[in-house]
Formats: sequence, structure tokens, C-alpha cells
Amino acid sequence: MKKPLLPLLLSVVLLLAACGSNTGSGSLFKEGIAEFINNEYVIHDTVSSVSNSSNFSEIYIAENQSIEEVSSSISGHIEPVEKSEIKDDKQVLVYDQLFVILTKDEENTANTYIEVANDEFVKNNYSPSFFNGLLLFWVLDDLLDVDDWGKKQNLKCRKNPNYCYGGYGASGGSFKGLNQTPTIRKGSSVRGGGPGSGK
Repeated sequence: MKKPLLPLLLSVVLLLAACGSNTGSGSLFKEGIAEFINNEYVIHDTVSSVSNSSNFSEIYIAENQSIEEVSSSISGHIEPVEKSEIKDDKQVLVYDQLFVILTKDEENTANTYIEVANDEFVKNNYSPSFFNGLLLFWVLDDLLDVDDWGKKQNLKCRKNPNYCYGGYGASGGSFKGLNQTPTIRKGSSVRGGGPGSGK
């Protein structure tokens, strides 16, 4: 009786290991960080890149939750590779090719906005000044794989300020009010070029 059970048990273990290896998180049954945020929080808006309209960040809202509470929940699911301090009601969590940016909702300070953006969106759209006091520029150079990203992006921002994004709720011009139809995801699939779609 015991011998026939051994191959069955081995098959189950191998199947579970195969499923776990696809999550990218290193542990069984743990969903990726973009999927976790999508499942835990309410999609609020999307913001399109000015350099590539098929690439956009997704904005979620955590109602009646502080930045500290949201950060603890997200970091507790998967530890980020970089995690800034909270400064000026902002915090940045960095994952593999993905930035999770937490900001206070100025219209309702009990709420926290959660922006999920891939590194291409951050590299091509964000104003370097947004990261002052959060992440050092040499760290951003490494994360975005660009030498002197801060200097290059600052030059671009000076030439055309409307093409520089200061974070959700803070920017005007080309970003504020785009208000595209929010992306509703099922599992890990993402329409268009949202943060979970890779490069």
C-alpha cells in the first residue's frame, strides 16, 4: 500500500514546485506584487506616458489607510528591493522593473494613492525632483539603467515642463485629467502597456 503512494506524493510535490516557480516571488502560492495590489485595492485611474501612449501607470486607492499601513501590507507580501523613507507624504517601493509609489490623497487625507508603474514609465515621465529625499540619484541611475538619469531628465523637464510628471494628484498639463478608462485586470493579464506588461 505504501509504495504506490510514493510516486503520487512526488508528483504533487513537483506540481506545487512548478506552480510556485511561476510566481516570481520565490514562495509557493504567492502572487506577484502587481496582482496583489490589484486584488487588495480599488483601481481609481490610469495615467498615460507622454512618450508612449501604450505605456501607462495604474492608480489605486486605499481608503482610510495611511501610507504606513499600505506600505506595511505591500512590503509584507513581497519585500521590495529598495524602500525609501516616508517624506513629504510620499514613499517609494521598488520591485523588479516596477515602482510602487505611495502618496497621500490631498482631497481626503485619510486615503492613500498607490501608483504602480513600470521602470520605463518612471524613466520617461517622472520629474527627478519627485524623488528628492526618497531615493538617491545614483540608486535611480542603477534602477533605471541610465547614466545620469537625473541630469538628463532635468534638462528635458526644463525644456518642456508639461512633459514632466510630478506624481499623481500633483501634476497638471499633459498628465492631470487624462483619466483614461481604468484597466481592470484578471489574473496577471494587462490590457495595453500597463505596469505588469513588461518592456
